[in-house]
Amino acid sequence: MSPADLRLNLLEFVRNVYPDMQISVAPWTEDPARLAISFVDPNFGALYPAQRYHYLAHLIPQDFWDQYLSDTIWFELAPGETPDDLEYPDDELIASITPDVMRLLVRSRAIETLDDLLCPPSPETPPVRCHGDYRHARQALLARGFTEAELFDVLHVLMARGGFCDCEILYNAVEESRLKAEYWTARAQNREPYDPHGAA
Repeated sequence: MSPADLRLNLLEFVRNVYPDMQISVAPWTEDPARLAISFVDPNFGALYPAQRYHYLAHLIPQDFWDQYLSDTIWFELAPGETPDDLEYPDDELIASITPDVMRLLVRSRAIETLDDLLCPPSPETPPVRCHGDYRHARQALLARGFTEAELFDVLHVLMARGGFCDCEILYNAVEESRLKAEYWTARAQNREPYDPHGAA
């Protein structure tokens, strides 16, 4: 498949979620035998690179990925960013600090704060919407004493446990949450589970 055709296919896969995304495909400067793909979208400004990759990868069919993308280099960028601007975590460090970070999260009750926002204990309180980012988690963490400098490590620990946005923290990254419990209650009762992304 030519770079131009690959670009058109990728645009087709992402357009429903990212209608303003710009994609370029060209030989990678460090190894021209491989293709470098740049995905540029305004919505990426509030997301870490791992979140950007996570969301994009889920939009592309596995068979297409296996056939055309397995040896490509990706850059997921906000407008005006370059690959040199991106900050990546040290995976070994994240793994080593995970137990302590999770203990601190429990002790701080930051996750409970997030749960109260997305799944309030009172039915009279409307839940906040999950926007596919960490806007509510950041607020909860800062309010519970975590510093801005610490958020990078804390949020990457949560990503490593499957929490790539506010609601996924509650569904995937922690052992217990009211949001997760209500999801499984709805499933057991053959009801459509509540969708935090569709909340008002």
